[in-house]
Amino acid sequence: MLKFRKLRQSDLDQTDWEKAALTALLPSSAYYADTIAAGDLLLVIFDTENPQQPLGLLEMAAEPTGTKPPCAVVRRVLILPELRRHGLGRMLMALAAGEAVERKLWFITGDVPETDEAAAFAKAIHLLPDSRFDGMTVLDLSDVEGLRYGK
Repeated sequence: MLKFRKLRQSDLDQTDWEKAALTALLPSSAYYADTIAAGDLLLVIFDTENPQQPLGLLEMAAEPTGTKPPCAVVRRVLILPELRRHGLGRMLMALAAGEAVERKLWFITGDVPETDEAAAFAKAIHLLPDSRFDGMTVLDLSDVEGLRYGK
């Protein structure tokens, strides 16, 4: 069974992050602690049968960007390669959308890496360039159809 949770400072000692396969895909093993220390949100997926191995994560900036209207900023969505295309990224984005709505932010933005896989994911969840936001890629939370699996 999978467990999605907001990573907190107190969680950092419960996992050997340097041995986690996901860490090899990140800038450094200090990424988790550095991100939390900066005040950013980390949503992490764990397998309850192997809680020492995170399977994926989403990073959301503590502060929104823009003013008319402001947007929540997703900086990173990362799933272990062997687990991609099973809806885990969509689940993380749905949780991020919930977090954004709690913050009264109705738009999510983020850079989309220049890979076919990332572009397909962004298109599938409707994270698209939007002229209202100077061409930034934006997910309008009034149109969350893309977050529903299979649509």
